[in-house]
Formats: sequence, C-alpha cells, structure tokens
Amino acid sequence: MNARPPVYLGPTPNPHADAERWNDEEAEADALHETAAVQAPGIVARQFAKVVKPGDWFDKYAFAGGMSADELLYQAMEASDDATQAAFAELMVSPAAQPLREAIAAHFAKKNAFAIYTDYLEDLQ
Repeated sequence: MNARPPVYLGPTPNPHADAERWNDEEAEADALHETAAVQAPGIVARQFAKVVKPGDWFDKYAFAGGMSADELLYQAMEASDDATQAAFAELMVSPAAQPLREAIAAHFAKKNAFAIYTDYLEDLQ
C-alpha cells in the first residue's frame, strides 16, 4: 500500500478551496488511521512470530519504532493493560516460569538484601 499521510500545503488565495482541501486531507488521514488500527494487530503478531530464540526477545529492531519484545511487554504492563496482565499472571504461576521466578527473586534479594531481612525480622515479632 502506497498511502502516505496528507501534507497540508498552506493557504492559497482561495479560502474555500483551502477549506475543501483541508477537509479532504483530514478524511484521508482518518481513513489511514482506521486502516492502521485494523492492520497493526496482524503486523505485530507476525513480528512476534519471528521471536523464536531467547536472544530475539531483546532484539531492539524486531518491532516498529525500533522496539524489542521486552519493551512491548514493559509498556503494556506499565499501561495496566488488563489482557496483558492477566496473561502474564497466568504465565508466571505456571511451572514453565519457575526459572524466571527464581531469577527475579535472586535479583531482588541481591539488590534489597538488608530491607528484605529487616522486614522479615519485623514480621517474626
């Protein structure tokens, strides 16, 4: 598809023609956005299909805008996307996520050892 976003060329001596051209360009832009909204999920699904090896997960240019799969996950979680959070929660309680849970726990414990230990001691009292 060779559609490009319209470019407003500025006013001419004929304000009626300018208004008509503006309206036409706005309609074209709206149509382009509607098409994008329909096409984007399939495009992203095809891009995710190319993430097949662990290293692919962090490939900075796997997705539009020079993003990686981990950045897409981060953005969806940060935005509190219900579907993403529900699917992530299901995954995280599955046996397949055990190595990830252990890695997260080790990282958190290493970074916050004193706070974790003192909270634990307080809970014992």
